[in-house]
Amino acid sequence: MQLRAAAIQMRSTPGDVPGNLDRADASLARCRDEGVDLAVLPEMFNTGYCSRGNYHPIAEDGRGRTLSHLVDRSRRWGIHVAAGYVEHHAGHLYDSLAFCSPDGGLEVYRKRHLVFWECARFRRGRDPLVVSTPWGRVGFAICADMIYRRVWLDYKGRIDLAVVAAAWPDFADRRSGRPHWLYGGLGPLSGEIPRLVAQDLGIAVVFANQCGETESKLPMMPRIVDRFAGRSSLCDGRRSLPVRAGTEEEVVLASLTIPSRPSTAASKPDRGASPCRSTSLSESAGWSSTSAA
Repeated sequence: MQLRAAAIQMRSTPGDVPGNLDRADASLARCRDEGVDLAVLPEMFNTGYCSRGNYHPIAEDGRGRTLSHLVDRSRRWGIHVAAGYVEHHAGHLYDSLAFCSPDGGLEVYRKRHLVFWECARFRRGRDPLVVSTPWGRVGFAICADMIYRRVWLDYKGRIDLAVVAAAWPDFADRRSGRPHWLYGGLGPLSGEIPRLVAQDLGIAVVFANQCGETESKLPMMPRIVDRFAGRSSLCDGRRSLPVRAGTEEEVVLASLTIPSRPSTAASKPDRGASPCRSTSLSESAGWSSTSAA
């Protein structure tokens, strides 16, 4: 089956929810005109991703401005929309990813592997999420989630497509271009990990990252005058090279091949997890989900 997908790479202004939503809406309108089935927006696209941000006033539940708007767009335009936002639930904040369906459905995945300053702001999610769609089973991850083998072991054999939303920095001084002495090697991984996941699991991957300026706050180190890495991509597990963006705003479009399976569109979301050890990809350059214990 062919799926027309889009990864929306965009700049988000910290704290400007109305402005960021308008910017995203223009890209979603293009997706509608291009006949897109699935559009993916970056992590925290509506609030911006910033270590200095005050997220409590702009966090949302399922009835908030952002999700209400995206659910409406999904229903009216017939597009499945995945988008990262800050969720307020039961007195806690989560770095979450909403999945809106044209039938009015809304499912939420919560980031399981928080990093750096996120650990002090958000509560981590606990479960994977698999949602059945007319074109296959979809699993979800947010940014640093994708470097952990456990995430992909949880999904192995259970999904046909992975959706990854990110605000992945370049870890390099944007004025000089010089990579950070310790974390500089992480920036380029944003363009490589989705391809490796697609090849290793034999699935399609849609990866949407932020772009533009940012500041990276690392433990016990001064802030880096940084930028987001961009490099959003679409992979279907069959091509040697993905369709990939550069480092500026862009809507990446491609048709992905999804293996034909018996229809499971009426299935409920699956939040079960397989037991396995959680190991960071950064601990092993020879990562493969099939080799993890």
